[in-house]
Amino acid sequence: MAFRVIALALVGAVLLSACDQGTDYDSNRGDDAYDLEAMALQASDLPANFEQAPGYSFGPEEWAEIFGSDDPEATVRQLEAQGWLKNWVTEATPPQFGAVLNIRSVSTLYTNEGSAKESTERFACGLPLSLNVQLDPFIVPDIADQSNGFFVEEEIDGSGTTLVYTTVCFRTGRIVHVVQQASLPGIEDIGAALRSADKMLKRVDAAFADEEDDGED
Repeated sequence: MAFRVIALALVGAVLLSACDQGTDYDSNRGDDAYDLEAMALQASDLPANFEQAPGYSFGPEEWAEIFGSDDPEATVRQLEAQGWLKNWVTEATPPQFGAVLNIRSVSTLYTNEGSAKESTERFACGLPLSLNVQLDPFIVPDIADQSNGFFVEEEIDGSGTTLVYTTVCFRTGRIVHVVQQASLPGIEDIGAALRSADKMLKRVDAAFADEEDDGED
């Protein structure tokens, strides 16, 4: 825990002014007017030599399957009740074993700002985690309209091997964005996750600006 606090202290102050731009994110556009793909982390935003797979768009039915629920139809109903509409996901991995094993970005569109706010506060920022999964929160700088940060540990095989996902999420209007970095327990890097979130915010701001320009043409 001491390492996590030190990492945040070193990086948080630097990113605080960079992340909170006071930008107005329009929530009144049509559902198809938000370019979630353009908001994702791109290959140039990743550490050297990381390889990014093609991104994927998920609807409620496909996303519900990732939860591993015994009742996927109930999970779909739950997502819909939370105002979940669709998302865009990217995954990137290093060429060889290292401190960070995976970097994921997710942008999820909700029906309204209230639903997106509740997701950021209560529903693990829209990630495929059941409500009984334990989250280990950490403090993050103000990012966009709202931000949150937490660690979540997940067993990856039957032998007890686990990974820790350092998670930073932020909201722009009715869209919730997530950056997750997977690592072995004990070597989590909050600073790196915050830097990735800052890069993703720049992508998001550029996408909103482009959409606004298109609307004025």
